[in-house]
Amino acid sequence: MRATLGRMNLEQLRAIPKVELHRHLECSLRPSTLRELLAGGGREVPDDAEAFAKMYLVTQPMDDLEAVLGKFLATQGVLSTEEVLERITFEAIEDAFQDGVRILELRYAPTFIQQGHEHLSFDQIHSAIVRGRDRACARYPIAVGLIAIVQRILPVSEGERVTDFVIANRKTFVALDLADNEIGFDSRPFAPLFKRAKTAGLHITVHSGEADVPESPEFVRTAVELLGAERVGHGVQIQHSPEMIEFIRSRGITLELCPTSNWLTHAVPRLDAHPFRRLMEAGVPVTINSDDPGVFGIDLTNEYRVLHESLGLTLDDFNRCNDTAAAASFIPHDQKQKVWPRPISTVKV
Repeated sequence: MRATLGRMNLEQLRAIPKVELHRHLECSLRPSTLRELLAGGGREVPDDAEAFAKMYLVTQPMDDLEAVLGKFLATQGVLSTEEVLERITFEAIEDAFQDGVRILELRYAPTFIQQGHEHLSFDQIHSAIVRGRDRACARYPIAVGLIAIVQRILPVSEGERVTDFVIANRKTFVALDLADNEIGFDSRPFAPLFKRAKTAGLHITVHSGEADVPESPEFVRTAVELLGAERVGHGVQIQHSPEMIEFIRSRGITLELCPTSNWLTHAVPRLDAHPFRRLMEAGVPVTINSDDPGVFGIDLTNEYRVLHESLGLTLDDFNRCNDTAAAASFIPHDQKQKVWPRPISTVKV
């Protein structure tokens, strides 16, 4: 029998010990920090919160992709110094901890941060992020792992540059990820890079199966079979293929699901149409994530509220998803067990 709290309020949802596996550091800035950095860079910053959100945040489904890209690039534009990168990393971890997160994986794309900030080397970018991570972990009982992103929209040579850097710094990374648009950008040429990373001892997660197009389920198959994905970022479109649901379930591949993000990007038409519960009940390992909380104007507790109110997930469901995420986290077992309230399985659940 499921243990429930009836209708859980935000305080009860926030108090649940959480694991988050899919959060982009570059898009996790606090609104107050983004305001400060934009103003410091000479950008227009409206005093009115609604006007600010309209100009810089994504809070409704994205119809004008050019305008949305402008919002992401506005946030990216402030990531111009080591001091800023250390600060936003510390604040992202502090905010996650206050939101109930005890195990957190943050991912970032060195090439994305470096765009327009060529004075910053990969070493400088990563060292600043590690300093912010270490400072936060010294203050709060939270385990944090870092994931590097290869951008599939860039040439493979840029992916090689990122992969070489990650392998050389594998003591401070837990995994390699492939991200950005799958439509028109084939993942297969990047497969040798991910094989190298896995051979070097890094874990693999891949953004795949996000866009609502007929090819999406097969994109997920490619991510698993050719790139060696142990987890899939999103993967929501396997809902349209019973064969792929069984493929993912039978292999124990964990999905990093992000309900609000999937609604904002038109991956699902409505929040109550998200296949989260259906995939969970089909035996697919599913986890709850915020994706880009700063730009989306949300936190992880918001995703719990959405799943609770729209799909009826209970406290037992949330605990099950978090235990799944704890087992699937790429952070070394002893580090994450120190901060998690229940025994963590060494086999993904």
